Amino acid sequence: MDKTPVGAIPSLLREINERTVIDLLRAQGAMHAARIARLIGISKPTTSDILRSLVESGLICELSPGENDSHRAKNIFAAVSDIKISVAIDIGSRYIRAAVGDLNGVLRSEISLPNTSNSLKSLLEIVESSVDQSLKSAGFTRLDIVSIAVGTPGVIDQSTGKIAIAGTIGALDGVNLAAEIESLFKIAPIVENDINLVAVGEQVAGFGQGISNFAVLSVGSGLGSGLVLNGKLHRGHSGAAGEVFYIPFGDPLDRQRTSTNPSGDRIAFVTRSLSSAHPDSTLQEPYSTVDILNAAKAGDSLGKAVVALEADRIALYIAGISAVVDVEVVVLAGGIGRQAKFFIKPIEALLKEILPYPPRLAVSELGDQGILIGALDLASAQACDRVFEKRTKASS
Repeated sequence: MDKTPVGAIPSLLREINERTVIDLLRAQGAMHAARIARLIGISKPTTSDILRSLVESGLICELSPGENDSHRAKNIFAAVSDIKISVAIDIGSRYIRAAVGDLNGVLRSEISLPNTSNSLKSLLEIVESSVDQSLKSAGFTRLDIVSIAVGTPGVIDQSTGKIAIAGTIGALDGVNLAAEIESLFKIAPIVENDINLVAVGEQVAGFGQGISNFAVLSVGSGLGSGLVLNGKLHRGHSGAAGEVFYIPFGDPLDRQRTSTNPSGDRIAFVTRSLSSAHPDSTLQEPYSTVDILNAAKAGDSLGKAVVALEADRIALYIAGISAVVDVEVVVLAGGIGRQAKFFIKPIEALLKEILPYPPRLAVSELGDQGILIGALDLASAQACDRVFEKRTKASS
């Protein structure tokens, strides 16, 4: 026997229609009621009723059309973007970044502060300062925040917010970062692996748009990947999906992955090991990643030899990903990965030799903002949910 309360189905349909209308306005901008009705497939009277309700709840506003509007006799409707805001935080080994976004996902401000922390306490102080400065720059306060998303290195237990294998930020190992952030801002945050957030960023604003199966391989100070499978971020059973550093190439017990690791913490070692064979090189100790890549671009023999080895190592990890999940595209990210345009052909050539179905390669164009873009997307979606639920309940 159907025990659904009388009136529950119409109420649910109305809520679905209201959310569909506001999502449409957030995605496509202001428009006339007739166009809204046509795009979502409901009658004009029902659309008018929904629009009136959303205006009363403060979720959308009614605007006078511009002079060039062919329907200027009729008003247009737009989603209100600044009822509340979302905050994105990127905790990196060198910088801590914070961004403020409105309900339409528009970036309102961004602040980057050097990560000079040597303890959890000092790290959280920098996080707090970066958020406060970003809020001030955007003209908001902590009371305006409704959602927070945080990107951090490591494996995150999504049920607790606890971090393991934090790598370059040892102060976060074993820390319940979700609880720490909630203690600071009084809002339970989304905590996500940083490379997973780059994958989300590529999905909404980069080379992952419209692609169901792709991966991000980040080669920088560390090595990691993010996977989007069947259109959804794939975290795995323990949250450790994409931790490609642990693929046991070479000696499986070599914890440094000496013969395969392409990340920044090994590139100087590789350069040093090859230097004796290139006495005419302009490169000198201490070897920095930037200097090595610039030397390779300029034709320096040692720089070119290091980059050739980097290409082989990067191809090896792409092959490992592709052989298991058969992605269409692999996007190279991270400080080294984003420089791969000038040595991408040898990567592609080796992949064709290794794999029967090599993926297409792309070099991320999101720059240092990839993590923030992904975090802001997740936070903005959650903020829209929370604001919609609160406003519609208050007006019902």
